[in-house]
Amino acid sequence: MFGYGKMSACAVASMSALAEKHGGDTALSSLQIAESRNLSQPLVAKVMTILSQNGFVHGTRGPGGGYRLSRDPAEISVYDIVELFEGHRDTSACPFGPGWCGVGEPCPLHDTLAELSESAARTLQGITFASFVSHPKQPMSPPKATVS
Repeated sequence: MFGYGKMSACAVASMSALAEKHGGDTALSSLQIAESRNLSQPLVAKVMTILSQNGFVHGTRGPGGGYRLSRDPAEISVYDIVELFEGHRDTSACPFGPGWCGVGEPCPLHDTLAELSESAARTLQGITFASFVSHPKQPMSPPKATVS
């Protein structure tokens, strides 16, 4: 089934942080990305290395360094990022366990789960990081006190 785990979630969150800053001169360090998204800095650093190796981000060292998107956010879908981290998963895994799907008749849930996975993939393909450019994350403000 098409879904994503911790690494993919971190990568999507990190890419959204970079998309918010796209077009300016601002580069974000892995620490800045981690703090802006409440993520583990070592996990962000690991994810950024993978994203850099695969051409999604460009990193520079030193003062003023950090990460930037390598392409326009409208050219990068959420699916692209999730697929990078989750593409290795066995999408034929059957909830009934080994020996069902792919061996004989598919399990009773096979067609439904396959359709759900395909639908999720199509949805993620249609969402690009451009949606984060004009909608930066807003910090939550504390509730206003009311006087009775």
